[in-house]
Amino acid sequence: MPEPSLMDITYDPIGSVSSQLIEPEDAPRQGSLESIRGRIDLHEPYRIGIKGYDADDIIVIWHAHLADRTILESDRFSGRGIFTTRSQDRPNPICLTRCHVLEVDEAGLEVEGIDMLDETPVIDLKPPL
Repeated sequence: MPEPSLMDITYDPIGSVSSQLIEPEDAPRQGSLESIRGRIDLHEPYRIGIKGYDADDIIVIWHAHLADRTILESDRFSGRGIFTTRSQDRPNPICLTRCHVLEVDEAGLEVEGIDMLDETPVIDLKPPL
């Protein structure tokens, strides 16, 4: 079987974020710096995946769909490349946010500490280390 090309990498979002954050400038620099609440709604086929979740926090892996993919040098920190920052503007805008879990139900999670915009695609969820 031939090895897949790196160009064949695709992800199917497992859900999306419901948030009061609409524009990128509305989002805090890091979710942990604010107490903004939101919801992670899971798409139907993935809802079983949250069954039994009982940790206090969760790592949300998300796609920054409005990110500028052309930026390689930080405009916020002079002399620093984009890979030395947590900016969502990057060639592959895959982001991680650790959120505090407020409630889990059969369709998703209510969380606090988000920095994702409304309708942000969620790629994966993981318990913290």
